[in-house]
Amino acid sequence: MRFFVKIPCRTLTLVMLSSLLFSLLSCSGKNSGGTDTTAKNVQPLASITVLPAETASGKGSSGGSDESENLSKGADLVDIIMTQETADYRNVRVLTSGQIEDLMKEDSEFAESDMIRHLGSVLHCDAVLMTTVNRYRQRVGGELAAESPASASFQMRLVDVKTKAVLWSADFDETQESLLSNILTFNKAQSRGFKWISAETLMTQGIKDRLASCPYLKK
Repeated sequence: MRFFVKIPCRTLTLVMLSSLLFSLLSCSGKNSGGTDTTAKNVQPLASITVLPAETASGKGSSGGSDESENLSKGADLVDIIMTQETADYRNVRVLTSGQIEDLMKEDSEFAESDMIRHLGSVLHCDAVLMTTVNRYRQRVGGELAAESPASASFQMRLVDVKTKAVLWSADFDETQESLLSNILTFNKAQSRGFKWISAETLMTQGIKDRLASCPYLKK
């Protein structure tokens, strides 16, 4: 099946990217709460493009349910964090949804499987970094006493634009636990000041740690 993508159609563009992302995720193993360490002794890529984050529902900001709205907020936050955390990486460029639409030629058709390759050709990049947000829930309560802790889950995949092979992957899945419920979290709790953190802080820490582990990035 082939799709016709026009510049004004943001939703269709994001849906196509989301569909391709889930196709790639289904072909790779899940490494919950950690990173894929199979890539060893690799050299940083010359150019990496970060695509806008997608949600597990694939609906972006159009979802009507509370869960969809939370996922959309999480995806928007990921885009902001990615821009901030990759600013010092020489080989990384972050794209917005609008910029992706501008790169697509009006009235041109692209097979869904060729979209990444097309973006790679236009941007002259080696790979694209794709992120999908599976869960994003705010803390209910304050820093010292929370009824419900912050929770976040996302997956990152660095995809070769020519072969569409997954070069590197990283998963994050955490719901903050109290020290009393899990004594093994002492070091993490200490680093957080023994407080209940926000979902924004949880997501930021997760992204920062995962990017630091990617061998293809260079400063």
